[in-house]
Amino acid sequence: MKSEYIIYIAYVVFFLLLVGAAIYVPILAFNEDATGGYVAFSYTCHQKISRSLCIFNTDNSLWIGDCTLQNGTFIDSRQDRTTTRVETGSTIGYKIPICARDLGIYTAMLLAALVYPFVRKIDDTHVYPAIFLIIAIVPLGLDGTVQLLSELGILPFIYESTNMTRLLTGLLAGFAATFYAIPILMNMFRSKAS
Repeated sequence: MKSEYIIYIAYVVFFLLLVGAAIYVPILAFNEDATGGYVAFSYTCHQKISRSLCIFNTDNSLWIGDCTLQNGTFIDSRQDRTTTRVETGSTIGYKIPICARDLGIYTAMLLAALVYPFVRKIDDTHVYPAIFLIIAIVPLGLDGTVQLLSELGILPFIYESTNMTRLLTGLLAGFAATFYAIPILMNMFRSKAS
């Protein structure tokens, strides 16, 4: 098998495992202690429940929704990072161990990798001009930066993004990133004999 295909398959498998594990941790939490999964992902994400999505279980059907009410209120507490379980009435949910923005990025990187062979040849090493990636990242950067600056009190207003905005800006950035990452990896790791 050509090295380009091995690189591509490794990329897809990596993001499949990453997204799969992120979704599996809260599903596991319904029946077992999933602390290890939350700890493992804590090295990659702040895990604030106010900025995360939860998997809920209602009448043995699973669905994804906001863990907390998305009303633009900034929550500043240690508990916001460590809470993994939410209850609303008879509905119980467990936090996905990465925030909505990271979930969007990683999911889009996986989806883009799956459509990649239909759009480009896998062994194509041409890297698009960086401006396209920058344009795709700008919404994510603006959303996160304005939110951070308002948290720090630098801005004269309070801005707390919503999970939908985080997810959408993450999806846009992640999808674009794959179309740069794969050709860059091809250039870095493909065999010299190719």
